[in-house]
Amino acid sequence: MMWAEEKTDCAQHPQPIRCPQCNSVKLFKDGLRHLSDGTSIQRYLCRKCGYRFSETRLNKSNRLQHLQKVDRQILNSPEALIFNCQGSREASSRAPSAIKAVQTLAEVETRQEKPMREGTKLSEAEYKGRITEIAWMLKKANYAEETIRMVVSALRTLMSRGANLSDPESVKLIIATQNWSENRKRNVANAYNLYAKKYGITWEKPKTKINRIIPFIPKEEEIDVLIAGSGEKLATYLQLLKETGMRAGEATRLKWTDIDEERRIIILNNPEKGSHPRIWKITTKLMNMLNALPRKTQYIFGNPNPRAIRALFCNTRKSLAEKLQNPRLLKISFHTFRHWKATTLYHQTKNLLLVKEFLGHAEIDNTLRYIQIEQALYGQNSDDEFIVYGTSDKEEIKKLLSVGFDYVCQKDEILYFRKRK
Repeated sequence: MMWAEEKTDCAQHPQPIRCPQCNSVKLFKDGLRHLSDGTSIQRYLCRKCGYRFSETRLNKSNRLQHLQKVDRQILNSPEALIFNCQGSREASSRAPSAIKAVQTLAEVETRQEKPMREGTKLSEAEYKGRITEIAWMLKKANYAEETIRMVVSALRTLMSRGANLSDPESVKLIIATQNWSENRKRNVANAYNLYAKKYGITWEKPKTKINRIIPFIPKEEEIDVLIAGSGEKLATYLQLLKETGMRAGEATRLKWTDIDEERRIIILNNPEKGSHPRIWKITTKLMNMLNALPRKTQYIFGNPNPRAIRALFCNTRKSLAEKLQNPRLLKISFHTFRHWKATTLYHQTKNLLLVKEFLGHAEIDNTLRYIQIEQALYGQNSDDEFIVYGTSDKEEIKKLLSVGFDYVCQKDEILYFRKRK
């Protein structure tokens, strides 16, 4: 996908293409939509608000036609579940069979499964029906939407790579021969384990190890560049991640009722991954950015699924990296903001328990990594140079501390502070 700002062409396009949602001309080209008659039309993704639409050639008087709002459905019904699991490009063609599969779920759950010899390969339609049953089972068990999406995606990936889901040895072979990370292999194995358990397939999960890597910690200026170069909605989202260290899914599911505007407080009572509930005091800057967003739904960012805003972020990041000739920006993800906040907070306070509670970690083992990262970035043996200030004025001291200066010592009633360049 590439960023496109259409230019006026009097012969063909009297006016530039604009987003029908916010009227912006700053758009990303989002691939082609292939029609049943064999023709293709251009799809667009608004850089400012994240609205997705396509150019139509069927009606010359109305050049822009709404294709879809980016994944606005939530997994709150069988039909919505099917469409979220199938994916936007395939939903139209698979909708009749998918809805029919959901309508028979109650019957499937109450009937006794017929015994089947292990390894017997089913038809593609039967496997897809089984995957739908797995998704619905997880939905009823109150699994997170992102977890359901991951399980469905993993099972469909195994099928597309040639695995026979009825034969565990075939599944093991596919997992072992893929160029996946250890964490990815573990997730796929866990997804198939749910499938095997439901349909009575005996198998032994392949051994995988959890690889703990040192995360990339960008400079604060690089984070600020991403925020400044983003559209209104994405910039607000990134500023929220920078100040609170939220996970992407937690931020997208925030509701307007979670904000106390008068006291500038955000409360998170539905954290991900078994984390503890958290509360933050946010800056006036972020509060003003949030108030500038339209309030069309109960969710602050409109769509509670992070995939939509992640697509917008990836395009913006790529565009800025090319424009500024800084490939380091491409290494920044949503979760990088969380790592940066944790490292910075530990450097400022040297209080590991405070960092643990700020991030909501259930176990302090997950927080210990930031000690090593902080020592490497800010350690006393570093060759970095410092900016040093000395003052005895109380207001000046407050300003220095607020922008990250550290107190060093006092001499002749002068307090000395320093900050790395």
